Amino acid sequence: MDVAQDCSRDGLLKAPNQQAGLLHTFYHPHHAQLERTVAGVLARHGRCLVVDCHSFPSSPLPYERGPGALVRPDICIGTDAFHTSEATARAFVQAFAANGWSVELNRPFAGALVPASRYRQDARVSAVMVEVNRRLYLHEADATRRPDFDAVAAQVRACWGRAVEALGWGAMAVWD
Repeated sequence: MDVAQDCSRDGLLKAPNQQAGLLHTFYHPHHAQLERTVAGVLARHGRCLVVDCHSFPSSPLPYERGPGALVRPDICIGTDAFHTSEATARAFVQAFAANGWSVELNRPFAGALVPASRYRQDARVSAVMVEVNRRLYLHEADATRRPDFDAVAAQVRACWGRAVEALGWGAMAVWD
C-alpha cells in the first residue's frame, strides 16, 4: 500500500497537492515521533518491538486488488522478513487465535512498520502489524461503536499483552 493512496474510499482520485498535504500533516510528524521513540527504547533497552495496530473494513476497498483482498479474517497479523521473527509471528497469531478470533498471516495486508533509518538495517528493531477487522467493534454502515466496543478493545490489548509477554518483552513495553 502506498503512503498516501491515490484514491479515496469512494474510488475518486486524490489530487497531488492533497497527497502532499496529507504527508505534511500526518505522515512526516508520525514517522519523526516513531524514529525518536525507537531510538529512545534502543538506548534504554538495546532492542525494540514495534507493534503497529490498524483496523480494516470487512469488505475490500477500491484500491485493494488481488485474491488476498477477499480474505477478511477477524485479525490480520502482518510481518516483515527481516524485522519479524517466526517466534514473534507465531506468538501474535496464537494469542489472537486463543481468543476465538479467525487470524491470517499477511492477508489481506502484509508488512510491519519500521522507522526508515532502521529498515532492513537494524536487527535490534523487531516489528509486527496487528490489523483488527472493523466488524468486531463497529457498525460499518454508520461508523458507530458496537455495544461491545470497550470489551473488544480490552481483548485486543490482552492478546497483544500475552504475545509480548510470551516473547519475553513484557518488562520493556512502551505503550505509546
